[in-house]
Amino acid sequence: MKVRHDFPHPYGHTLADKGATTSVAGVSSPSKSGRLRGALGTTLALTAIWAGLHWDDPSSWAVGVPTVIGGGAVALLLPASCPPRLSFFAAAGLATFAALGVLRGAVDVSFRSLNPSALQPGCLEWRTTLPEGRARRLFALLITLMPGTLTARLKDDLLVVHALNPPETVTAELAELEARIARLFRNPKVGEAS
Repeated sequence: MKVRHDFPHPYGHTLADKGATTSVAGVSSPSKSGRLRGALGTTLALTAIWAGLHWDDPSSWAVGVPTVIGGGAVALLLPASCPPRLSFFAAAGLATFAALGVLRGAVDVSFRSLNPSALQPGCLEWRTTLPEGRARRLFALLITLMPGTLTARLKDDLLVVHALNPPETVTAELAELEARIARLFRNPKVGEAS
């Protein structure tokens, strides 16, 4: 069975532009070495994560080895893309911000469960200036780590955020998170436009 895919290619063309068709059994791509590097990187990362989580239980590798191999195999099916150039210092700052956000969220939920009248639920719209792709998806995901917030929808550059806090508090936190992600992807001026 032949299937035609019109996914954008990282080198600026689609497989359909080249007149190529791909079968379900195998995908032909001009960048096999990039996918192999991605699969190897995924396999190594999953191995390190599994070893870190189960370092004291060698028998867990009975499940870990198939999981790691399966993750590497799935990475082979994904289209190759250029790796982002990330800022190490911005990544450390973002990780700290996210960890503190999780802690603040846990405390916030605890207090709100004791005093439900303090809830001010609602939805707000946030138009992001982050570029489409990894940065925007990371922003949508990390919103859920902030206290009392959840990304309800992401369409183009517009996010609908469900929040338990007043809009003034949430928009300040969204602006800070967006600026941190912009710095992570080495585009500091993006977050300042919000």
